Amino acid sequence: MSSSSEPPDAPARGAQLNGWKEIAAYLGRSVRTVQRWEKEFGLPVRRFGLSKPESVFAIPREIDAWLLTSQAVSARSVTGATDSPGVQADQPKPLVGEPGHPRQRLIPKAPLGRVLLAALVVVAVLAIAWAAWVTWQLARDRARQPPPLPSPAAWAVDHDILVVSDASGRELWRHRFPRELNPDTYTDSPWARRQNVGGVSDVEGDGTREVWFVAKTLGRPDETALYLFEHDGRVRWAFQPTLTVRFGADTFGPTWIVDRAFVTADPAGGPGRAIWAVLYDTALFPSSIQRLDAKTGEPQSAYWTNGSIVTAALDVSSSPPKLLVGACYNESRSGSLSVLDARNPSGSAPAELEKYRCTSCPPGDPLAFLVFPKPARFRGQDATGPVEVITPMAGGRLGVRVRYATSGERPWAVGVLTFDESLTPVSADTADDYLRTYEQLAVRGEVAGGAPLTVDPDREFFPILRWDGAARRYVEIFRRR
Repeated sequence: MSSSSEPPDAPARGAQLNGWKEIAAYLGRSVRTVQRWEKEFGLPVRRFGLSKPESVFAIPREIDAWLLTSQAVSARSVTGATDSPGVQADQPKPLVGEPGHPRQRLIPKAPLGRVLLAALVVVAVLAIAWAAWVTWQLARDRARQPPPLPSPAAWAVDHDILVVSDASGRELWRHRFPRELNPDTYTDSPWARRQNVGGVSDVEGDGTREVWFVAKTLGRPDETALYLFEHDGRVRWAFQPTLTVRFGADTFGPTWIVDRAFVTADPAGGPGRAIWAVLYDTALFPSSIQRLDAKTGEPQSAYWTNGSIVTAALDVSSSPPKLLVGACYNESRSGSLSVLDARNPSGSAPAELEKYRCTSCPPGDPLAFLVFPKPARFRGQDATGPVEVITPMAGGRLGVRVRYATSGERPWAVGVLTFDESLTPVSADTADDYLRTYEQLAVRGEVAGGAPLTVDPDREFFPILRWDGAARRYVEIFRRR
């Protein structure tokens, strides 16, 4: 009994096929067909010399290779019943390696599950290799990058140098100005606050903190400028306005003092901050508050008034958001409060006299404008007292501090008033030193003596004046009872 898995009529794979019958049997075709294949389609058949009748043989591996050629495909496609009469036409038979052929497949067919499992393993290995490569690349890139520069947190002035440090007090960078800076500008005083001439803020909301700084040169106030520095000390821009403006028939500029700056939330609700610069002219002190573009330092809006602007605050709880500006009001030598649309705070403060009215400014009135006349006991003093503090409160209420008079650096005569959302006064009181300021001024003869030694706020601070834009005049308002 044979141990081979092949049928007895199929030659062993490595055996030589001798004669046309064995070759035909190997291919499963008739002798005539394989002879024609040899003649017309190049079936690889070999011969023993030139003996007659001819002796032929073939090598199985050469036939297997030929079966994979285009010639073999053509040969099988034209095979038909064309043999001699009485011979049945070839019936299509399976080729080597196809199902039903006596010779088994060279490579057994694997189950589908094993193929899928092998594919999943390959994909997993490739994914792990890719993740490892990406991790290595990121680590290499991080190693090549310089460490981030510590963020600015504080500033100081050393003669003509601005020194910026981080939160731990370590110096980050310096900037030298052409002239020595005025040291009085950069210390808190009754007349100025340090926080209004310099600060650190993320002005664009991108996580990087910039430094803004008002440079006031000692002895040369006309050389003042507002600077914005990058976090690493590079100057992004410097704002030093040169323009002219007319109040009445008088022209002011082109030289202006950049006095202070305010940095607030973005009125439009964006992630960055808004930068507001305040400038004034020393002749009669007309002034302006202007919003500057954080990228270029160019003015985006400008609001003008006839006295020095002292303070500003942003109220984003209202609609529209409001910019509140406290100033001196030269027309009546009193304090003023301007309520502006913070999205476009342009125009100028109203005035009854043309001398105090801006005649070259773009048109536009504030949303509301209040004037706080001096109480009767202080009207003899020539100084103009400003609205010096503005505090937006919950529910649309507003707190206002008005400086009516001063006796040097201290004491001051200050009134504290509260308004509701319609700007109707709801409360009024005096701050400490109100009467003591009056007494000192009376002793020096700067105000008339004989005023009451007690204060009734309803008589002392009212009426307040509110501008009526339609009538183009002031109307009196009193505290709500």
